Amino acid sequence: MNKLCSTSLALAGGLFLAGCAGMGPTPENQVLERAQERLDLFLAEDYAAAYDYLSPGYRSSVSSADYQRQQLMRRVRWTAARANESNCEEDSCKVRISLEYEVFGAVPGVTRFPSRGDATENWVRSDGQWYFVPGE
Repeated sequence: MNKLCSTSLALAGGLFLAGCAGMGPTPENQVLERAQERLDLFLAEDYAAAYDYLSPGYRSSVSSADYQRQQLMRRVRWTAARANESNCEEDSCKVRISLEYEVFGAVPGVTRFPSRGDATENWVRSDGQWYFVPGE
């Protein structure tokens, strides 16, 4: 009887997992994964690769070279970043991120000023892929 129960439970568990796998990842999970990938590229200062995560509309008006130049000129350097949660409606999401960063030359006599904070990013889905919309 124990062997029959174990087999039945294993079969039921396998069917449950198979059913869940068929549902696919949620938009919230998809955008969180993309957001963290972009944050990791930004932390690695790989702005060329991070550019690919920007919305098609933004990329149509700002070249990769201009974007990279803008990022290199910033007086703020991110030291840690984490995509924490997302709230999605249709093809747009708000992603809450936590940041640790350094501001260079912010205060006279202080070369760098470390700080941390939270931010909300806007993401849109275009042709089935999620993209970051800067500046909103």
